[in-house]
Amino acid sequence: MKPIRFLFLLVFFSLFLLGKTTAQDVDPKLAEALQNALDSTHQVLGIKGLGAALQLPDGAVWAGGSGVSSLSPPDSVGPEHAFAIASVTKTITAACILQLADEGTLALDDSLHQWLPAFPHVNPDITIRQLLRHQSGVYDILQNPGFQPQMLANVNRIWTLEEVIAEFIRPPAFQAGTRWGYSNTNYLLLGMVIEAATGNPYRQEFDQRFFTPLGLESFSLPAYDPLPEQVAHLWLDITGDGVVDDAHAFFSNWRSFFSATGPAGAYFATPADMARWMRACMSGSLYAPETWDAARQTVGTTMPGGSRYGLGLVERSYLGLASYGHGGDVSYSSSVVYFPGKDLSIAVHANDANINSWALASTVQALLKVYLDCEEAISNAGEAVFPVVSASVFPNPFFESITAAVKLPGTISHLDLALADGSGKAIRSARYQGLPAGEQQMTLSNLSGLAPGVYFLDVILDGERVRTFKIIKGK
Repeated sequence: MKPIRFLFLLVFFSLFLLGKTTAQDVDPKLAEALQNALDSTHQVLGIKGLGAALQLPDGAVWAGGSGVSSLSPPDSVGPEHAFAIASVTKTITAACILQLADEGTLALDDSLHQWLPAFPHVNPDITIRQLLRHQSGVYDILQNPGFQPQMLANVNRIWTLEEVIAEFIRPPAFQAGTRWGYSNTNYLLLGMVIEAATGNPYRQEFDQRFFTPLGLESFSLPAYDPLPEQVAHLWLDITGDGVVDDAHAFFSNWRSFFSATGPAGAYFATPADMARWMRACMSGSLYAPETWDAARQTVGTTMPGGSRYGLGLVERSYLGLASYGHGGDVSYSSSVVYFPGKDLSIAVHANDANINSWALASTVQALLKVYLDCEEAISNAGEAVFPVVSASVFPNPFFESITAAVKLPGTISHLDLALADGSGKAIRSARYQGLPAGEQQMTLSNLSGLAPGVYFLDVILDGERVRTFKIIKGK
């Protein structure tokens, strides 16, 4: 939001200010390297605290923390601490809408007037797809100068979505469908569509569809739910002296704000649950294939890093790998992404108002690099499943061709080589049939036109992938 689940269980507690970590069936060396990277980026950023988590392809989760939660009582950020996730909430709202489309309850190209009453300054012909992709032009109510003063005037007031839109809406920023423009109001309207389509509060649909089935126990909407047991305290300059203060007592009880912004950005969760959520959501596992294809149709934005926006998701590249995810800012900041080419999710959260979600990209990248550096060792451990198959590739880096030398234990029906780019997109493939036992060499040629970078070569015997090689295309 803009403006204000392998071998050991490793748990260690460091001294105050250094943070804490936990790992669920994650290789201890990887867990240690991830914690070291988190500690390093925390020091570089110079902020109060960071929480982070990764969910690996086998479902294991590593989570850690670094820095300060509170000074009184003294508490460092650990994996058990929840953070406000801000606009990452939009991924939950979008997921609910996409499931309703799969169920035939609504259609993505339904107009707003089919589901909601008229609101001043809101074009009734705006479609659900345009709301999801921020192409509606609807004014962002959080930009209204009167919004925050009214939220502060009575912090215990529970606002309905209808009330908040009616009170703070203004003329549209642009004509629907003509361009892209981020607006939290889009997702408040979508929350209302969910309620109109299901007859249930949006938060009940979230619980029934996602949180309970996926075991995401930390998700909380504080206007209506108790906060998680441990929350990383927010540090915000509330006295105007330029120094951040412990604002937990104020912010965690700001019921007016959380009710007013609910489906656009008001949930809390732990980094571990956020990593689990983003992998489930952005792997497409929650939707029919055609619906997921529609969600990934993105448009250009004004956001940093070459980011593009789809139906409740941000598409962006890190270290040459495509990712889908979302960020959020509400003095807390969050960046949560999924890498489909690696089946890996990363969640990073900060409790310091001196940083925003875009600045957390460096931490996402640092954790990703640690994983990629450790990936070969982890992959080699898994290769013991096929002890009679040995293979190598050369040259690496490659330029015009790449050759795989495979020692076959016996005659096979067919061997496939499959080349994919860093995002997992298939680039080239070749099939060799009726190969006898012994060492065989197969080559993929005419690769000079590929862009320099990281690629992956799968060796597949009779339909079963036995090796994956990370290879580099030279310049």
